[in-house]
Amino acid sequence: MCEHKQFLIQSSDEIVGMRIDAGAAELLEDYSRSQLEKAISAGALLLNGKTVKARTKLKGGDSLSLDATFFRQTPILPEPIPLTILYEDDDMFVVNKPAGMITHPTDTVRTGTLVNALLASGRPLATLLGADRPGIVHRLDAQTSGALLIAKNDVTAEALKHMFQQHLVKKRYLAIVEGSWQTEGTVVDKALGRNPKHPEKQAVRSDGRNALSRFITLEAQTEASFMAVDIATGRTHQIRVHAAYCSHPVVGDTVYGFRRQRHAFAHHLLHARRLSWQHPHTGQEITVVAPLDDEFLRALSLYGFHVPLSDDKDIAPF
Repeated sequence: MCEHKQFLIQSSDEIVGMRIDAGAAELLEDYSRSQLEKAISAGALLLNGKTVKARTKLKGGDSLSLDATFFRQTPILPEPIPLTILYEDDDMFVVNKPAGMITHPTDTVRTGTLVNALLASGRPLATLLGADRPGIVHRLDAQTSGALLIAKNDVTAEALKHMFQQHLVKKRYLAIVEGSWQTEGTVVDKALGRNPKHPEKQAVRSDGRNALSRFITLEAQTEASFMAVDIATGRTHQIRVHAAYCSHPVVGDTVYGFRRQRHAFAHHLLHARRLSWQHPHTGQEITVVAPLDDEFLRALSLYGFHVPLSDDKDIAPF
């Protein structure tokens, strides 16, 4: 386990100008802002090798270093959790993550995650992002199901991470949202940041990080609409916040939608349907489609929507 984490802040990074506690929380998603404030006060999180106040602003060229022993946790152990593999080659593979599974361990959840399952799969996994995130180059919310790309080695992990940052991986989601939403392509270009009243949530904020989503109606009923969603960015809770902003929250989402749902579902109805990317080493164009789970299929039947074919509408550029 890597005991120290170091980050060099580039002048183009979006956290430039943020307080060190807020910027560190963006870089170190396993830790809350309040936890990082404690690390700063204890001298476990340093700026350019020195102790500073949490309110200190980040600049291009700054270096952050965290003594991870301050947050020493129970080790992550392999668990024989079944995985559905949708694609695999020598450098990477794609799993169909089930709803209800956290992508990687947090400071409070150390078992039952996708990482626990990956460690037990016997496959090589990239170590670039640390012991708690072997192979992980992007993630899905715990209650969101679907396609998740995993790197087998550090060279591939670095390449894929860059591709996600440059929006070169095309992502298509399927969702069922509240109400009748008739649109051929509503583009929501609204920046997102932490909700000042509820830090565990995201909100539309003028001073947030840019976020771009497009919602396309596949079918609409009075009670709900079946949507395809393309995203050009991958912010935390992006689709859920943007859908709620448009007054059509994702069905089953009790955080950004209705606390009391019309129908009971085991998870919110958001699914990472398709990933399309160019293999960073071979140049091969790859598209992977993730089948819907039984709960999503039940919801489609309940609302009277058709089950989509694997060749649903092509992903168009923004």
